[in-house]
Amino acid sequence: MTTTHTSTYSQNQKHFTFNILESLKVEVQVTENPYNIPLDFLFEMAARKNKKRGFLFVSRILGKHIPVKPVTSILSGALLGIRFMEKIYGLSSDSKNQVIRALLHGENADAVYRTMSKAAFNLPEETLFIGFAETATALGHSMFDMFNNAHYIHTTREKINEIKPIVNFEEEHSHATDQACFVSRELLEGDGPIVLVDDEITTGKTALNIIESLHSQYPRRQYIIASLLDWRSEQDIQRYTDLEKRLGISIQSVALCAGEIEVDGDPVEKEKEWNYESRKLPAIPSVHRIDLHPYSHFKSIPDIPFTSVNSSGQLNETPYSGMTGRFSGLSAEQRSEVDRYTQEIGQVLAETRSGGRALCLGTGEFMYLPMKIAAAMGENLFYQSTTRSPIHRVNQLGYAVRSGFSFHCPEDQTITNYFYNIEYKQYDDIYIFFERTIIEESLQPLVEQLKKTGAANLFTVFLN
Repeated sequence: MTTTHTSTYSQNQKHFTFNILESLKVEVQVTENPYNIPLDFLFEMAARKNKKRGFLFVSRILGKHIPVKPVTSILSGALLGIRFMEKIYGLSSDSKNQVIRALLHGENADAVYRTMSKAAFNLPEETLFIGFAETATALGHSMFDMFNNAHYIHTTREKINEIKPIVNFEEEHSHATDQACFVSRELLEGDGPIVLVDDEITTGKTALNIIESLHSQYPRRQYIIASLLDWRSEQDIQRYTDLEKRLGISIQSVALCAGEIEVDGDPVEKEKEWNYESRKLPAIPSVHRIDLHPYSHFKSIPDIPFTSVNSSGQLNETPYSGMTGRFSGLSAEQRSEVDRYTQEIGQVLAETRSGGRALCLGTGEFMYLPMKIAAAMGENLFYQSTTRSPIHRVNQLGYAVRSGFSFHCPEDQTITNYFYNIEYKQYDDIYIFFERTIIEESLQPLVEQLKKTGAANLFTVFLN
């Protein structure tokens, strides 16, 4: 792919052109960039295998498709929280400039994050933050971390036996459209604001779908939609205004970068030729299984004893973690308990490292806890996650997804998952995190693909 801008890149430039694999052209007109964050720091472009929407803004700070320092992703949520305070409440954070420098340049990043997390802002009204699965589960959690008088939960595609979701909605452009929210009724019965957190908004239809579903059962006066990127057109914004008038509500938007896009061309249909580096692989890597259940004494938040059934009808009776907020929700008062657990586990896992460059790999929706654990595992360590998103892989300079592998999801063999941008021999150690126990047979498709990366050690890590 050739990615070109209309002129030399600068922080003050407002218009950009991205040519994606000679098939799609995406014009970006920036209208709001309050912290002057360069676009090429925020994202790169790729072609997704999706006829509904053939392009993808691939975040460089989210920790999904591109590896990042774990604190980078956490700080992106903190900065989104700062922007939220400025735009919704008109309050500026004394730490704003420090967070921006830490995010952009890594300047005292760990110390800045610790300071921010200890100085959470007291929201004037009890507020519920909801992160969108799968990509924004960690972003939503990191944003929520900045506040007191708040709760957090994220949407999910999990099918649970014991309870029914409070909310169902469609993510229309996605490869997996059905989403659910298992939030407890108690968290919805108040009238405080709800903040919906996504990584990128193109049309905003997903947010409108969940607002309609929520408001029909638990009406309130205020909704806020927070995202790293917001590309809604005037027509899309008008849909928000129309819904506000129809329901008698307020919908406000908060983003680190906003503007409009124009797309010309057709989705890439034919898979481009892609070959992994044809170098001789080393001896079979050491594969280690780490069960964290013996360290359950570090937990003070109880697990959730729900069972799930996958697409093949297979039952999994392993409990879910109570620290993700997926089912019971998390309160701001529990934040320190999550911090303590992830810090302790990070120190335990740090002892298993070989001393070289390492990658921590979250799985699907299970992103935040692995990210926090990774942040406590030492230096020379990166984080990203597996994904459901099928993306064209092209090994060309300037293209966002230059390598990648597909595999059967360990939790559901009927679903294809992917990991991207792990180069040959890029890491000495790779840690793959799972929320729940997986049998060895189901792990093999993923493990076999990770072996091709040339890592010396592979660790499969199970929280429960």
